[in-house]
Amino acid sequence: MTNKKSIFIFSAIFLIGLAFGIFCNGFIVNKIAGPIIAEDLRLDDQEATIRAIQKVIPAVVNIVVYDYKEVISVDLTTGAQTVEKERAQQGSGTGFLISADGLIATNKHVIDAGEDKTAEYRIILNSGKQYYAQLIGRDAVKDLAILKIFDKDLPFVELGDSDQLQIGATVIAIGNALGRYQNSVTKGIVSGIGRSLEASDKFGNAEFLDNVIQTDAEINLGNSGGPLIDLYGRVVGVNVAIDEAGSSIGFAIPINDARVVIKSVKESGRIIRPRLGVQYVMITPELALDYELHRDTGALIVHPEDGSEGVLLNSPAGKAGLAEGDIIFEINAIKVEEKNTLFSIIQKYKPGDKIGLKIQRGEKVIIRIVELDEF
Repeated sequence: MTNKKSIFIFSAIFLIGLAFGIFCNGFIVNKIAGPIIAEDLRLDDQEATIRAIQKVIPAVVNIVVYDYKEVISVDLTTGAQTVEKERAQQGSGTGFLISADGLIATNKHVIDAGEDKTAEYRIILNSGKQYYAQLIGRDAVKDLAILKIFDKDLPFVELGDSDQLQIGATVIAIGNALGRYQNSVTKGIVSGIGRSLEASDKFGNAEFLDNVIQTDAEINLGNSGGPLIDLYGRVVGVNVAIDEAGSSIGFAIPINDARVVIKSVKESGRIIRPRLGVQYVMITPELALDYELHRDTGALIVHPEDGSEGVLLNSPAGKAGLAEGDIIFEINAIKVEEKNTLFSIIQKYKPGDKIGLKIQRGEKVIIRIVELDEF
């Protein structure tokens, strides 16, 4: 009996100790490991942000545009007037290096602050080193331009894949805010994709922007042409516009829409775009309902408000007999819809390529083969 009692007592003590140990271990883990995990997550986000910025910021440049303006002088004794030209700053913006030998991507409207024949473009690197750049070209389709400075072994960005962006993804905008605060950084999320809007610059020049990224990362005046990056430090967009009617509503051109420009400049030294030759709007269910269209997706060829033609004369579309009111809903078996705009599909091809279009014309579906030319 004594032995059995001793064994029972020993077993009870062991089980109580084991249970207490498990409880304490769980308590310690919960009390210590929990906050550490949460803190690690916060640090990971912060460290990812810092690393992404540090990776890209050496390749972000400040662009200052100089040109000549007329200055009128008046002789107070005679009243005679003389007109002289004086070199002055006309605008500023942001750009980013896309190659080690000095190619720079920026917005066309940044470059448009000066005249082609007289403008000078001063480039200031994050390191403080300065250059004067040569204008390689303006993009005829998107608000993009390419400059070049002449040096080697320059820092340059890594391009991401804007097609993989999802609403809610973290993005960071870098730029020369207000033309005074070089390499200012703001952070936000992707608020929308596939947006279409009309934007205008301070000179009153308007441009239609199609398939742009919306973000709440602050894009201030002067940020134009700067990179929109993800947390891996890859450029996913080119900052282009803001909606001043709202708060924290900025837009960026998807980097995949700029790849054709970048590739053509690297390969041929100039900007080459394939051209179909139509002006259009992407159809939404609301638009289809309002205009009683036969399809609720596709690209509707329209007559623009500026008086230009919906189908350009002597363009591939014009030669193929396309007309205003036609709906292009398929290209080479690729459906034309929100995520595959007419523009983005055409940019997959080269001038000289032949493509097949499926077109809704009234109640009929017709097929046309067109050979793309170039801008």
